[in-house]
Amino acid sequence: MSASDALPDGSDPSPNTVLQGTIAFLNRGGELGTLLQGALFGTLASVAVGGIDLVQSIVGLATAPVDSLATATTAAVDAVIVDPLSIISETAGVSATAIGEQFGPFAFLVGLGVVLIGMYAVTQYLQEEETSDTSIVPGVPDLPFIGVTEEGEEDS
Repeated sequence: MSASDALPDGSDPSPNTVLQGTIAFLNRGGELGTLLQGALFGTLASVAVGGIDLVQSIVGLATAPVDSLATATTAAVDAVIVDPLSIISETAGVSATAIGEQFGPFAFLVGLGVVLIGMYAVTQYLQEEETSDTSIVPGVPDLPFIGVTEEGEEDS
């Protein structure tokens, strides 16, 4: 083992340890030039690593909000669109299975009838005139003495 192999490794950066390691290195026949060269290289390496860490932290500071926004957007889309669609898909599957078991070969006709009745109810609701005395239930006639009489509307 040569004297240059015994350079202080810097694992304990306390001043006493560094000074004792330096003195021991010189006492074992190490050259002062080698010691200074190691110290200079270590200082330059520390500055370079510090600069790299600084650049990485600045870039991280700029990209962290963008990464968080992307994560939040993905979570919002999943919560608002994907999860409700999976609920609808599962419900449709269970309904199809139940209708198939209940009505056998007529399940398609029953399903088609249910869809058409649902579309008819929605259409009737959308065509209702919006007044305060209109029933909110499709197909149920207006109830007398409920609501208020509006302009252009006569009491019957």
